[in-house]
Amino acid sequence: MFGFLKKKLKENIEKITKRVEKVEEETEPDKMVVKTDTEREIEEFKKEKPKKLPSLREKILKMKKREELEKAEKPEIKEMPEKEETVREVEKEEVREMKIGETEKTETKEKIEEPPKEPERKETLEEKSKKKFFTIGGKKVIEENDIEDLLWDLQVSLLESDVALETAEKICGDLKKNLVGKEMKKNEIENVVKENVKNSLFNILDQKPIDLLKEVEKKKPYVILFLGFNGSGKTTAIARVAYLLKENGLTVNMAAGDTWRAAAINQLEKHGQKLKVPVVKHDYGADAAAVIYDAVKHAEARNIDVVLADTAGRTHTNVNLMKELEKIIKVNKPDLKILIIDSLTGNDAVEQARSFEETVGVDGIILTKMDVNEKGGAALSVSHAIKKPILFIGTGQEYKDLESFNPRKIIQSLLE
Repeated sequence: MFGFLKKKLKENIEKITKRVEKVEEETEPDKMVVKTDTEREIEEFKKEKPKKLPSLREKILKMKKREELEKAEKPEIKEMPEKEETVREVEKEEVREMKIGETEKTETKEKIEEPPKEPERKETLEEKSKKKFFTIGGKKVIEENDIEDLLWDLQVSLLESDVALETAEKICGDLKKNLVGKEMKKNEIENVVKENVKNSLFNILDQKPIDLLKEVEKKKPYVILFLGFNGSGKTTAIARVAYLLKENGLTVNMAAGDTWRAAAINQLEKHGQKLKVPVVKHDYGADAAAVIYDAVKHAEARNIDVVLADTAGRTHTNVNLMKELEKIIKVNKPDLKILIIDSLTGNDAVEQARSFEETVGVDGIILTKMDVNEKGGAALSVSHAIKKPILFIGTGQEYKDLESFNPRKIIQSLLE
């Protein structure tokens, strides 16, 4: 159960963790290590500056002294000797160098020559990802582009696990929202990623719970109507719920409301005999609403606690059967409507859930055949699609193999 989904989640969490951990930045505490080439050149110049400036000033003084001597000997000089440095040129050189080192002291219009640019080359994906990470106080800060490709991989993995598209998008969107721009220490990365995935899954599965044993104490008889597509496992689910209620000291009867199949009536009768639970039935083709009505009256007459009503499997495109279902609900006013979903139907489970929710309304869900379902994405998708709680999951072939659905337990097992 959930084996494939668990494997995919683990693989993608490891990918995201390794991507962040792979970035190794040299940094001083509490400083951001993002320096341009110009900033590095300025720092190098400042280190060398004390050695250069004294010799430069001496050169200027010598040049001024020489000019004064030349003026005294030759009052009219039109041209300076070739390849000789004038005081003005030396002063410009000083201003140029002072522009880099101490701009607050000297201003000049001379442009600083930029070093020749190296030929551009395409960066690899790894180099791009490293540039997007920067460090503050020894912590990693993630930007959107850093994990965009990994979130896409996670979404594909969820879809492969039968998670519906909108549910997969929500999980990836929550993870992106909670990771981008966050600071993380290297040894915290895996735990942070896991915790965010856990919170997202819990938000999807944590619908308002229904404690069936407490719920049935509110009224007597308490009527539960079971809905679902053909072959979803309604009849078996009814028998398992009957077993659960009996084990907890409650009395039960079952209504054979699937009058479209003679085999369905016989199947429910056999379950009733094994469980020693009375079954109210009519002939094949009878009015299902009348069968369930008689079961309710039978329970009232015999002080039975709960009525479990079966219905025919149907699709939302079968107009006649959907109208019959509306009639059943109008006549009998069930206290709880439980939708039975075959977890092996994959993403079709979402469409089934929506069709019943929109037509007659659904209060809770039972997922069958979870013991042979390695993907398990239907559990996430159905609950998220109609915002209703999953009450139980079928985990075997026996009557006792009906396990209460615990979101925290399921999520914990997925992220172990």
